[in-house]
Amino acid sequence: MSASLSAVLDPIETEVIHPSLIALMIGHSFTTLLVPLVIALFYFSNKYSRRTPIFILNVATITLAFFAGIMIDALAVHTILSPIDPWPLALNISIGLLGMFQCILVDLILLLRLISLHPPRHIGLPRFSLLIALPVILKVARITNLIVFTKQMADASRGPQGTEKMAALWMSTPCLKIDWTAQVVDNTYASVAFLWSVRIRLFNRQGITSDIRPAQSTFSMRLRMISRIAATNFLIPTLFSIGQIIIVYLGVNTGTVNSVVLVNTMITVFGAVFATVWVGKEKRQDEEDQRAREMKLKIGEGRMNSGSELNWKVATVQSDSVERGVKRGAPGVI
Repeated sequence: MSASLSAVLDPIETEVIHPSLIALMIGHSFTTLLVPLVIALFYFSNKYSRRTPIFILNVATITLAFFAGIMIDALAVHTILSPIDPWPLALNISIGLLGMFQCILVDLILLLRLISLHPPRHIGLPRFSLLIALPVILKVARITNLIVFTKQMADASRGPQGTEKMAALWMSTPCLKIDWTAQVVDNTYASVAFLWSVRIRLFNRQGITSDIRPAQSTFSMRLRMISRIAATNFLIPTLFSIGQIIIVYLGVNTGTVNSVVLVNTMITVFGAVFATVWVGKEKRQDEEDQRAREMKLKIGEGRMNSGSELNWKVATVQSDSVERGVKRGAPGVI
């Protein structure tokens, strides 16, 4: 009896409970970190920046990541507590689709940052069209691929062997390889083009010193800071995306692939939002520095005005004294 019970429980623990516990630890850890991130996003923004498309997309990305994290936690807890009574497979499909759509939104944020550096009115419509052609084509292809993948997963989930068929499809379908490869190319193109543009602007600002124009020197420092953020935001998600492709081609088990995909999705979201938060923080610091400079300037002007008024009063008193002395006449003078 004990041997037969162990033979039944061991596969459940290995194939169901253990992967669910890993997903719970990863998903819950990142989901809790989203709360201070969204607070920082709103704290370091103002009423004007909150109307920009980049800010709105960041809020949408965080919202999707938060809902996906809650769904992962709920699914993992239920699976651990009731391993033989699983929830519908549609929930698993929804979580996977949310993750893929989040990555598309993040790459759209990168594209908008690139467009902000090269608007059509500056470079002309033909050059602007060439600039955004590849990212737009890749995003359309990824959305189309996402629709095809959804249809495949929905068909595989039907029937009594839905779980096994979905796991086999997850490891064999070309849709994942297509999406992750397109993600690497899309992220690389937008990030490299953005960094190259920042590098050119930074090079053009090298000769400006803070002794001549402090604001221009501060702008140069901000460009250097933004380039470091963009490099970090590009490097880490790209490495994880390449790792995903390698893992799929190596035929690693589904649990490991799911863990890597979950970490990559959350890191991609954090990188994009953190870049926006950091830029907002620097803008806020610039505004505070500008107000401090204006206050010092007003204080200096006040001191100059008070000093001029005092000198005028002293000169008036002295001239009055001289005039009175002349009227009275000095000793020995007729």
